[in-house]
Amino acid sequence: MNALAKGLAFVAALCGVVFGLAGLVRAAALAADEGVVWEAPGWWAELLDGGGSSLLTLLAVAFAAAAALYLVVAVRQLAPPGAPATARVGDVDVKMAALERMVSQRLATEVAGLTPLRVRVTWADDGWDVNALVDARPRDLAGIRDQAVAVTGAELHQATGRDLGRLTLEVRRFAGHGE
Repeated sequence: MNALAKGLAFVAALCGVVFGLAGLVRAAALAADEGVVWEAPGWWAELLDGGGSSLLTLLAVAFAAAAALYLVVAVRQLAPPGAPATARVGDVDVKMAALERMVSQRLATEVAGLTPLRVRVTWADDGWDVNALVDARPRDLAGIRDQAVAVTGAELHQATGRDLGRLTLEVRRFAGHGE
């Protein structure tokens, strides 16, 4: 989240808290005593009656636009960042999902003791970044990782002509204790 987005989020939250507290105080005062009359401010009546100045109307439109902007920024901040669906390899667009399936299948068949559950492939400046969530045998993890790097690197290089930059194996659980 950049500084502008943080500032806008802070202002939006502060405005929300102030208006919420004002509404709470108003509701409490009206509920506490039936004799309390809480009249709308004059600018509000002028805005609704249409007899107000053009400056008042302009301010209302500006505040509505700011509120819409805050809403858009809030929704964009909450949305997860999307990974690109394709990568450009030379003159060909390659679907990342296809690369992920290919790497997952190759790891499952070529690396003994490794069961890939989820594989994510992304392109970085220094090569392909592969993040794999796996179940692994609890023996010789360094050897399993070295074999996984070799298999993944060879497969990606053969398919795309680009080298493996980084392979991260995240072990979800150890499987096959008695094997």
